[in-house]
Amino acid sequence: MVGRAPLKLQEKSRIREYSAPRFYEIAFDLNRKGEVDFLEHCFRRFSRRAVRRVVDIACGTGPHLMRLADRGYQMSGLDLSPRNIHFLRERLTAKGYQGELVVGDMTNFRLGRPVDAAICMQDSQGHLLTNDQLLAHLKAVARCLRRGGLYVFDRYMASSWTNPARSWSWSKRRGRLIVRASFSALNDVDPVSQVFRERMTLEAVENGTRRLYRQTHLSRMVFPQELKALVELAGEFEFVQWFFGFKPQQVLERSRHPIIMVVVLRKK
Repeated sequence: MVGRAPLKLQEKSRIREYSAPRFYEIAFDLNRKGEVDFLEHCFRRFSRRAVRRVVDIACGTGPHLMRLADRGYQMSGLDLSPRNIHFLRERLTAKGYQGELVVGDMTNFRLGRPVDAAICMQDSQGHLLTNDQLLAHLKAVARCLRRGGLYVFDRYMASSWTNPARSWSWSKRRGRLIVRASFSALNDVDPVSQVFRERMTLEAVENGTRRLYRQTHLSRMVFPQELKALVELAGEFEFVQWFFGFKPQQVLERSRHPIIMVVVLRKK
């Protein structure tokens, strides 16, 4: 793999990434309740201010945003995809909720009002393919956060670059609609840039009609100590804690082969 030409990603590919938001929302409506329970635990345990307003960065179709709104939080959402934002606006309106929804890049955005906490879930930070982009992202998040507020995010992890590509397949039903999903990561790994390719296929069957969506994008791995160093370099946050899942007792140092790293930062 060393010496392979670096992987390239055009911006328009990222915008097309979730071109079927309704099917994506159904396919990825997984164990979000447990994740939102964990987020609320972090808000209560680690924030130095009451958390009332939250921004979901790279919110997608809103699996976490909607559940936090259901629990009484005033939610904002940021996503690069206009289709996702349009879909999410319809979801909020249907429930009578209001929220600031912004089409924008996570490395350079502003909100109309500051928030008490920010979240970025489903390894969405992985779309940032360089350290410079990640640093710009941390500074952009800090601009929208009140002092003492939290930034909670998860990152996909691999114990070794020599592991083969990982893949998952599952199906979800909602009424007469069935969505079959397959997802794979760690394809075409570049060990120097730490960039790899992810592939996703959604097959939707509804009333005898079959639709197929194939999407691919690049993602970047950041290892724990590297991430901690970048947070210190950005200078906007203090490190609070990290976990290897969405349970308070699962501290990262106690795991030998974590798949997910969940990080809690606090605005200085």
